[in-house]
Amino acid sequence: MKRLQNFIFILPLLALLLMNSLYIVNERQLAVVTQFQRLVSTSETAGLKMKMPLLQKVEYFDSRLQRLDVDPEMFMTNEKKWLLVDYFVEWRIKDLRVFYTSVQGSLVRASSLLDQLVKEGLRGEFVKYTVKEALQGGRASIMDHVTTQLSQDALRRYGVEIVGVRLKRIDFSDDIRDHVFERMRAERERVSKSLRAQGEEKSQIIRANAEREAAEIIAKAEEEALIIRGQVDAEVAKLYGNAYSQDLDFYQFWRSMQAYQSGLSNAENTMLIEPNNQFFRYLKGLEN
Repeated sequence: MKRLQNFIFILPLLALLLMNSLYIVNERQLAVVTQFQRLVSTSETAGLKMKMPLLQKVEYFDSRLQRLDVDPEMFMTNEKKWLLVDYFVEWRIKDLRVFYTSVQGSLVRASSLLDQLVKEGLRGEFVKYTVKEALQGGRASIMDHVTTQLSQDALRRYGVEIVGVRLKRIDFSDDIRDHVFERMRAERERVSKSLRAQGEEKSQIIRANAEREAAEIIAKAEEEALIIRGQVDAEVAKLYGNAYSQDLDFYQFWRSMQAYQSGLSNAENTMLIEPNNQFFRYLKGLEN
């Protein structure tokens, strides 16, 4: 009976020790077993694992891809001009033992050291390019070179694999931006002045052509009017000649009547003419 009581007392203790000696690592995890804060073993595959109960502890780390986002940084080009670069780093734990011993299992410390390493690599790459090269075609080359150069170094130092250094945005620094904007403004002003000058030149050409065509049209119209007027006058003279040639006495009488009307209609007119003048020949018969 006493043995049974002892067994019942020991059984929960054994179960507790057994549970404390087992741990599970899933597919997304890596595990480190420590004893008195010293690394004992690592588990980089999924499954049920064992450790010494009570004395050893387990720390878990994410084996998936990590992303390190940092504030935009200024990098100098070979023209000694600054570019503002916004980037991020994709990385993951590759060698768990090196990672744990180098950064004491701190992801914050690992991120800080990795950021410094990437900054040095980017600084060494950007200094090889001009501003124009970096902005136009250098982005992909810089990312590939930095990733390739730092991958082995990061693995050796911190046990992490740099999957990729990604440049999100490359922008001008304030002094370059002001210079570029000023140059763009000057270029736009030059283009606008050139366009205005071309427009004014075309306007003058169009105006001159219109005035010339108008003068030609008016001159031609006046010429045609003179021709028509001459033709009409000639026709009128011809008609008058034909009409008056049929009765010359009547024509002379009619012209004298018109002269009397224009000369004698105004009482204020004074005429000094001899009485026997031919002007009054048609009035002589009216004296009686």
